[in-house]
Amino acid sequence: MANQTETLGKAVGYRWLAQFFLHRPGLADLRRYRDEDGRHFLAACKAVPALAPLAELIEAAVATEEGLAHLQAALARATGEAFDRAGPRTAPPYASVYLSERGLLFQQPTRDMNRILGLLKMNLPEGLNEPADHLGIQLNVAAELCDREAAGEPFSVSSVLFLETQVLSWLPAFVERCSRLPEPGLVCMLAHSALNLVQAHVEAGHVKPADPVKVEALARVALQLVCMNYKAAEAYCK
Repeated sequence: MANQTETLGKAVGYRWLAQFFLHRPGLADLRRYRDEDGRHFLAACKAVPALAPLAELIEAAVATEEGLAHLQAALARATGEAFDRAGPRTAPPYASVYLSERGLLFQQPTRDMNRILGLLKMNLPEGLNEPADHLGIQLNVAAELCDREAAGEPFSVSSVLFLETQVLSWLPAFVERCSRLPEPGLVCMLAHSALNLVQAHVEAGHVKPADPVKVEALARVALQLVCMNYKAAEAYCK
């Protein structure tokens, strides 16, 4: 069976999902799925099991103005209530919330992601005021790593290792929290799409399941080596 992200392209799938976590799509954004390019794109997404439910939902909704308006309003309401508020009945899309002892923002996962962004020389879009361990940002980093690997210019940490250590370390807990929202529907679909896409990518990258303890140790060593090389290069340039 072919890898489920093979036709669409891993990077495209990650960037498509990332936008739903980072931005509220407007009516004009959703209306683009009606034109020829938009229909072809949704068809490609429907061929990817992880993305098919979301693509099918959008395809059906944008068929009419009423459905399009309803979907836009529902996405804005659901993501706003889940991601933009504080409290136990929300689902913050930040790694620090799930990996820190007290569930606080701007913890070690944020620092790790800031370091990775610096090493990749990736800048956050202007006007985006989110910590670097936001799921949407992590999915964009995964897309960048996939692009580099496809171009034969891989980063020191592979996309698979990045996803295992920086994303899968907390994404299942985020999905579980989404399932406990008062109205989990749309947010749960987005979260499950991200988890399924990441898991399929990681599973395809392994001949056999990896020992999570060894993976974590290897990732930290790799990240330390990358940072040491980066600092050495900076010192040399000075």
